Amino acid sequence: MENTKNNIVKSNKPNKCNKTSRMERYNNLDKEIKDTITLRDAYSWDEEKGLQNKKDIVVVEQICEFYKNDEFKGKVLASPHGLKELLVGHIISEGNFKKDESITEIKIIEENEKIIKLKLYMENKQFTNENNKIIEENEDNDLNLKLSTVKKIMVQMPTMSNIWELTGGVHWAGLFDMEGNKLIYYEDIGRHNAIDKVIGYAKLNNLDISKCIIVSSGRQPTAMVKKVINAGCRVIITKSPSTNHGIDLANKEKIVLLCFARINRFMVYSGLEYINFEE
Repeated sequence: MENTKNNIVKSNKPNKCNKTSRMERYNNLDKEIKDTITLRDAYSWDEEKGLQNKKDIVVVEQICEFYKNDEFKGKVLASPHGLKELLVGHIISEGNFKKDESITEIKIIEENEKIIKLKLYMENKQFTNENNKIIEENEDNDLNLKLSTVKKIMVQMPTMSNIWELTGGVHWAGLFDMEGNKLIYYEDIGRHNAIDKVIGYAKLNNLDISKCIIVSSGRQPTAMVKKVINAGCRVIITKSPSTNHGIDLANKEKIVLLCFARINRFMVYSGLEYINFEE
């Protein structure tokens, strides 16, 4: 039987349509972002070129453990970027950040190739709110989402995927103001993590997230919608679908849920009354 290795062609000539642009973008990335991806030996096969030995770009995953003071709060697999934001956002979105608590310090208490452990030090105050939300509930009529804002965001959405374009291995989430200006965005192997990172960024930068819009590449089932609600945000825009219970929760909590967002179209599942189509 002929050895498969003998049929392998070493690819020294980059693919003009694909490989060159991918590798150039990889080489030009900031170090912090570059640490979230890596190169691995791989083999590609197609009918025209047969089996070829190549270098491919893949995402890095990191085990992260979260602590609030001395209490363990969870473990996730995440992209190793924006981890302090991820920690804070995770604590908030899971309903473990009480309204009158304040952050005193964030520390990496252990870090190696296998795991990163982060601890959030907080001061406990006397009062809390009923649902552990960090933002007071707004009056229903406070929310006015302009169609022009949605359209401005949808035009930007296809550009928010640098790592995804290189690897196809991440989700992204962004935070926008009510005029459609991008404040921050993150990419992560988990759609939950990407949402948590923008929530954490808002908290650490003293942004009023109730006056912001969270935009996501991922599906919005109940757990995702609940994260946004716990953070105090009232508008979710995603290019993906939701679920029956995700939609029910969005309607119950009176937030805007826009799905299948593209440059010139979207679906509204909740909060139609808060969208101004006649500006």
